Amino acid sequence: MLTRLKINWKCKLWLLLVLASCSPGVVDYGFGDYYVEFATALENRAFRLDNGHTIYDSNETTEKSFASGDRVYLYFSYGNTLSDPITVHAISKVFSDTLKTMPEETISQQPNEPVRLESAWIGSRYLNLHLYIEYRSKAHRITLVMDEEQVSDSEINLYFRHDTNGDAPGYPTPVYASYDLSKVLGEPQGDRDLRVHFNTTNYGNKTCIFKY
Repeated sequence: MLTRLKINWKCKLWLLLVLASCSPGVVDYGFGDYYVEFATALENRAFRLDNGHTIYDSNETTEKSFASGDRVYLYFSYGNTLSDPITVHAISKVFSDTLKTMPEETISQQPNEPVRLESAWIGSRYLNLHLYIEYRSKAHRITLVMDEEQVSDSEINLYFRHDTNGDAPGYPTPVYASYDLSKVLGEPQGDRDLRVHFNTTNYGNKTCIFKY
């Protein structure tokens, strides 16, 4: 099943709409070190980073309520030590879904409209993406699929699919997405090769290779 994306310009989204670097890391704006990470929301204002470390919001700046398991994009800084509560400077929920399986012939029939790919990376059990779509008014659909016959293979092909749903060309809209691979592939062991295929406007047919 393809997942529907509805853009709302007031930012009440299933997508994260921010203008920032897509790669997790440290950002220095002259006010100290800010960390930019994908994370999984837990209970009691706690968040689990993709490296497995759990952090806690000290200043209760997370006005939004996140359900346990929601994927979020965090801008934060640490206290004096890594074990101290963090200060959250900004937080947004990101679009999240799970890897889907289907017959190979069905994959080839899926709409495959191009996107502008900025970054793709593996974090723990997740494939994380930063890309842009041309959005005007209609809900788009995106999904990550694989051939159901390859589930146990050591080399696996994953296919990112984008359906504009007939939406007219509009404005480049940033999309942050996170796909849980573990429901299909199990927990990462580092001994399998993932080849993720994209149809892009900036690289053509692009394949990103990761260990899982």
